Amino acid sequence: MFSIEKHISSASWIRLVIWFTILFAFSNWAFTMDSPWTRALEAGQGLLPEIQAGLPAIEPQRSLDLLSDAKGDYLLWQVLDVPYAIMNLMLVATAMGLGLKATKLRTTPLRFLLALPMIYFFAELVENSLVAAFAADVIPPVEPIVLVQQVATTIKFSSGMPSMAIGALGVLIAAIVAIISRFRKTT
Repeated sequence: MFSIEKHISSASWIRLVIWFTILFAFSNWAFTMDSPWTRALEAGQGLLPEIQAGLPAIEPQRSLDLLSDAKGDYLLWQVLDVPYAIMNLMLVATAMGLGLKATKLRTTPLRFLLALPMIYFFAELVENSLVAAFAADVIPPVEPIVLVQQVATTIKFSSGMPSMAIGALGVLIAAIVAIISRFRKTT
């Protein structure tokens, strides 16, 4: 279970480097090399449901219709996207926790910003489940269900992007605090 307090307490530079390294290696493979994602993205002509935030109910079907032979790659990516989302969640939450620990703000209401990466993660799970079900022809992409998927995609972007920015800010602040602390010890 994800606990905000436990996550802030366990945030460390080592944990941050570990999650960053894992995410960087996975992302490098998934997004820059021949992978299920790059093959599906190419088949979908750069348009896949999970990268199109908004509410056009027809869009997922248009994108999925383009996949044809890459449908297996797309379904495999939906499975691989779950650990990718976990890596993002852990990296960003660790970065936020590091910033909160460094500034001694861990017990303030700012700690609830760690809910943003969790919202991202759960929205990602809903989105992945639905687009995989659409692609596998398990659930027909009818408007009410597609709207749920599109809302999940929009929530994913609207919580994920600020999470990354706040996480980056947390790392920057923690680094500045660490530098100032070391400077004070040497003077």
